[in-house]
Amino acid sequence: MLYVNGLATNTESRAELIMASLEGHVYEHALKFMFKTSNRETEYEAILARMGVCNAQGAGYAKAFSNSQLVVSQVRGEYKTLDPAMIATWFKVKDRSSMLKKI
Repeated sequence: MLYVNGLATNTESRAELIMASLEGHVYEHALKFMFKTSNRETEYEAILARMGVCNAQGAGYAKAFSNSQLVVSQVRGEYKTLDPAMIATWFKVKDRSSMLKKI
């Protein structure tokens, strides 16, 4: 399971990532982005980073959680992503998620 929480302010952007394995192991990571982002972009970047770790570690399954209802709805395909800059990031998330089986 993947838990992500992103935060963007005028001075910094960062994300907290938590990954829990089926065996009960918990891995926590913090990311600091060296570029200016919105809260939504930070959430997407956090999901991408964690999915990359899951793929690198050979995870066959993943279930992601986010506190951003907008991002969750966009990833599920319930809402459209209209911002041109976010469309490319949305496609990256969809591409990486297709590499993992759904649970």
